[in-house]
Amino acid sequence: MSTHHRPVHRIRRVLAVSVGGLAVLTSLAACGDEDESSSEPDPGALTSSRVTESATAGAAWLDGQLTDGVLYNDQYQVNDYSTTVELAYALMAVDVELAESDNTGLDEITAALEAGIEEYATPGKEIYAGSLAKLTSYATDTGADPRDFGGVDVVGALEEQTADDGTTAGRIGDVSEYGDYANSFGQAWAVRGLTNADSAEAAAARDFLLLQQCEDGYLRQDFSAPGAKDQSCDAAGGEASTDATALAVVLLHDVAEDDAELADALDAAVAWLVSEQAEDGSYVGSSQLPTNSNSTGLAGWALQLAGEDEAASAAAEWVLAHQVPEDCGGLLADAAGAIAYDDAALSAAAAKGITVKTAYQWRLATAQAVPALLATPDGAEPAACPTS
Repeated sequence: MSTHHRPVHRIRRVLAVSVGGLAVLTSLAACGDEDESSSEPDPGALTSSRVTESATAGAAWLDGQLTDGVLYNDQYQVNDYSTTVELAYALMAVDVELAESDNTGLDEITAALEAGIEEYATPGKEIYAGSLAKLTSYATDTGADPRDFGGVDVVGALEEQTADDGTTAGRIGDVSEYGDYANSFGQAWAVRGLTNADSAEAAAARDFLLLQQCEDGYLRQDFSAPGAKDQSCDAAGGEASTDATALAVVLLHDVAEDDAELADALDAAVAWLVSEQAEDGSYVGSSQLPTNSNSTGLAGWALQLAGEDEAASAAAEWVLAHQVPEDCGGLLADAAGAIAYDDAALSAAAAKGITVKTAYQWRLATAQAVPALLATPDGAEPAACPTS
């Protein structure tokens, strides 16, 4: 489908829901002072004390992609705030001092996100719950005030988009003429953000997220219809999502330290991730998505945080094989550290470079996969410069 006549606000809607899954990539290819109530979140809990050259190189490339603190999508000529948030978390994961310092060093990103709240989360009459969830998490994890983030109470706005009772209690939802795209990615961000902010809605949001976990341990990506009497994954026969499962572990493993039920759920999620890893260390996103660096990266990051060192190292080596090494020259001279989505993307970049049409995919893949490289084993060799 051609995207040339696609309304700008619709493009923004697609970018706004890029909350960790690759369905968004498919959509784009086919056609988007500390608050007193804070529970003192620790973004350093999302990283490890080990720093590797490959992770540092990836973080450096990501940092170089920012324009005035935000990623700009040249293809659709809009700011990509969603991937910018993921980029910020990748930088914090790699840079321990950045994550743990009182002055995060993310001032430019914070200023850009504050200035872009309306465009990203509440354009016109639309309200995107996943965007509010990511901003709430970001604000609370970086020491900003989530009750006055760019002049907006993002916690209160997220609470208003969280169902209060009935079978959907705790479920986040969008207000949009294009439909409700809220899913388990945004729900996991909401649980982290609301918990960090000591919101009264946090427990219900957490309970609804746990309903999205099937008996086998994985989480599904999409919710049941709002009117369904049973909102659980098992009742709907939800399809497994590596990305949703891994992201929940990454965002909530530290939240679970004081929550035995959540801890048990995440243990089951980690066990499922271990069981689903291919022999080469990689992961597919779902039955409909190929082996890729987003899914492998998120899973590797989750495994690392869970202490599954052998599996995390295997995932890191697969990601490393898809990272542009130093000194490639030519069309990839400025791409050292960037991580390709898959083999085809790496080969295509060797022939055409990272283009306006492929930049979004490279940025999201790198942002979600860079933290996995913190588990790169000693002596692992970087990939050779790709050839077309």
